[in-house]
Amino acid sequence: MYADFIAGWAAGGAGLLVGHPLDTVKARLQTMNMYKGIVDCMAKTIKQESVYGLYKGMFVPFISTGALHSLLFAGYGAALKYLHPGDSNVMARKDLPMTDILIASICGTLVQVGPVIPVELLKTKLQVQRENISHFSKHSQNLYAGPLECARETVRAEGVKGLFKGGSVIFFRDNIGYLFYIPVYEGLSRYFRKHSLENTWTQLFAGGCAGVSGWISVCPLEVVKNRIQADKSVKTLSPIEMARKIHQNEGLRAFYRGGWAISLRGFVVNAVIFVVYENTYAMFD
Repeated sequence: MYADFIAGWAAGGAGLLVGHPLDTVKARLQTMNMYKGIVDCMAKTIKQESVYGLYKGMFVPFISTGALHSLLFAGYGAALKYLHPGDSNVMARKDLPMTDILIASICGTLVQVGPVIPVELLKTKLQVQRENISHFSKHSQNLYAGPLECARETVRAEGVKGLFKGGSVIFFRDNIGYLFYIPVYEGLSRYFRKHSLENTWTQLFAGGCAGVSGWISVCPLEVVKNRIQADKSVKTLSPIEMARKIHQNEGLRAFYRGGWAISLRGFVVNAVIFVVYENTYAMFD
């Protein structure tokens, strides 16, 4: 299981480095109405806040993303090894029944979903705050200076439970999204291998498709989650109440706002994640 843990850590870190700017764009498109699209959001963010604006909220994920992916892949690998004790390496794993891949995906999701909630909350709060001042200037009173201040102010205003706001949405988002994530990657990998097309490029393609399918399947839940976590009002709306509010005020299309950004990010990030995971796993297994 240590190979899954190490490979997951390396994969998560690599994915974060290439994908965080698009994650910021996605969060802003889903919580603000002032942008026309991906390019407009990026251009305005860089103009008003410098390139640093695209990397807001990255510190907490930078510290934790490797660990969270380690938990995901470690839970996934442990479940497969429990179901198939004799198949311990990557190549043997690719021929396991897809039902077992699904079961293992669920196990990996359950292992990492708890710790991911406060990380997502702090990341989202920092990503959606806008500032027209330099990163090196003194922050105004209504902005968080960083993740520690954000966490401290959240606990002061809402208690420790405030760090877990939107947790129920994340639970369903991850359990639905990861049902597509690893199974889609494994399914495409088997297709390419069957037709003697397996190489780094097809690995990248399979990983990218896995990311897109996983994120698009939960885009409405991601919108609801981001709205709840970005909301600074005293009374927190429940997921159902927030969904109703979005539908009444903005229509069904609002649930797929940021869909292009989430798809582009999903493809790039997960193409990198699976290639790094597979190669790192092969080194340590």
